[in-house]
Amino acid sequence: MADRTGVLAQKWQPSFRHSAGRIGSHFIRAIRDRKQLLGWKTERLGVTIPPIEAGSTGEWVEIGPGAILVGYASPSDLSEQDIEPGKVFAAIKVDGADTVLYALVECKDPSILSIGTRLEAVFADVSASVLPAFRPIAVSA
Repeated sequence: MADRTGVLAQKWQPSFRHSAGRIGSHFIRAIRDRKQLLGWKTERLGVTIPPIEAGSTGEWVEIGPGAILVGYASPSDLSEQDIEPGKVFAAIKVDGADTVLYALVECKDPSILSIGTRLEAVFADVSASVLPAFRPIAVSA
């Protein structure tokens, strides 16, 4: 169905399989097998997550599991079909990384979220998504 501007509301979900490459595969295995976040550190880009192959030598460094919320999409900005209830799509800065990671934040009440909220990584079972979700860290009063 088209909206008043004539733009069709459609989803495009291509199906494909491909290799994540040498660096991407190592990153995914660390999350899946060791429940650990790794960043790829190069002189030119600093510590990137997900890792960015910059064509120069680099090294793996442990980062996280803590993070800071940089920005997020309000549940009202998304259709109910986009993200399941209790999760928010967000930009986060993982402790030790120089880049921003886009991931889901598990939060039953998104009204408690604000820029700068401290988060922690929550690693899923092997059958679930590769990237961990993040949850707000409870602040003691």
